[in-house]
Amino acid sequence: MFNFSKEVLDIWAKGGWLMLPLFVLTLFIYYAVLELFLRLSGHFLVRSGYHSSSDEAIALALRSGHQGLSRVIAFDVEGPVGARRHFKEVRAEYLPVIDRRIHFLSILIATGPLLGLLGTVTGMLTTFDGIAAGESSKFGIIISGVSEALITTQGGLIISIPAFVLLSFIIHKRNRLERCLSRLEQYNVRIAMRRDG
Repeated sequence: MFNFSKEVLDIWAKGGWLMLPLFVLTLFIYYAVLELFLRLSGHFLVRSGYHSSSDEAIALALRSGHQGLSRVIAFDVEGPVGARRHFKEVRAEYLPVIDRRIHFLSILIATGPLLGLLGTVTGMLTTFDGIAAGESSKFGIIISGVSEALITTQGGLIISIPAFVLLSFIIHKRNRLERCLSRLEQYNVRIAMRRDG
């Protein structure tokens, strides 16, 4: 275990100064991923499966006193237009916050490879400095520059590729929430039409 830690620290040191921003970016990305994933996974609509429920199943859940569902369905709206207006407000309560966080997370994830690319450029500049240096220090500077270029590029990709995969799961859960809201809106519109008819 000690040898593994030493190797990791050696690689980290060879990556140059950009390894610190990459580390900070990693903390931001995976904190945001975890927070958003747990928020969506814990949402009662995402867990409920209402997006594929029948009217009878939704009515049964309402009769059993499901608190969250009874807050989403509006029984006192005036007709289908009122039900649609109500669900426009419900969507405005749930979705924009999630969409903003997904957008911010996408920007953070895309920054990883760009920081790696910046490390490639700085590493190549170090390499060119080594080529221009005198014979005594040329080889060491070239090796240092190539190491920096490759390690930072690899670091940026290692940070971002798993985060992109996790982001796709988050987007799937967000879309499931939207489908649940659409299904409940249909149910609410039908209730309003029956009451008015």
